[in-house]
Amino acid sequence: MRANAIRWDILLLLLLCAVCGVAASFPFVLFLYADKLVDAPMPVPLVLALGLLQNSIILAVLIGVGLMLTAKTGLPGAPLIEDWRAGRDVGQRLRSMISPSLLTGVFVGVVVLLMFAFLLRDELPQLPVGKAALTPVWKRFLLCFYGGLTEEILMRIFAFSFLIWLVRKLLRTGNEAPGSKVFWVANILLALIFGLGHLGSVVPLMPVTFKIVLGALLLNGVASLAFTSLYMRRGLEASMLAHFVADFMIWVIGPSILIR
Repeated sequence: MRANAIRWDILLLLLLCAVCGVAASFPFVLFLYADKLVDAPMPVPLVLALGLLQNSIILAVLIGVGLMLTAKTGLPGAPLIEDWRAGRDVGQRLRSMISPSLLTGVFVGVVVLLMFAFLLRDELPQLPVGKAALTPVWKRFLLCFYGGLTEEILMRIFAFSFLIWLVRKLLRTGNEAPGSKVFWVANILLALIFGLGHLGSVVPLMPVTFKIVLGALLLNGVASLAFTSLYMRRGLEASMLAHFVADFMIWVIGPSILIR
């Protein structure tokens, strides 16, 4: 893809995936924040519709900017989707990404569950993953699409490409593909942003202590580092699959193991 060019078909496909991920999270969000929505100034369906519209506009802008920066910085982008849209055979690329994606997802899921069990055991009943034990499995399953689709597109296509561009400018490394130093600085910054970003789901549920902040940074930081490393090797679709698998272990399987 030419630097600064936007493939509108790729943008629309990624936007559709991201918006579907947001919509898939609504059943779980409605359960988790049901008491907060009681006092909503308008009917809940209207709140959700306006929220989806707002998210769609924001996502469209961020994905567009992300795709331009992805091309400009020489990042992998979404190679499977790009090959498919170009009419190229995607079989080999698809087969090559499945095993590393599954292994990465399982690894992240196990590590995060262990951290929950040993680091945040006392806080679990108040955390979203603890409350998830009280909700039907289908709602938790749908939530996995938010991580696998929406979060991955935002984190890898927009946030990571922006950080690579920014770090490269600050370090004055030129326009070549990101080297080891630029990659790791951007990767660690992204992990911190990803970890702190998840505190937003905790704030309405419980006091945010140092332990909660540390847990958010460690749990989500490990996941972000793993997904970004996989993204650099195999592309967006691989990190999406890995994130979905990890979330399946955390949200679908995890609550029945953690809350006893």
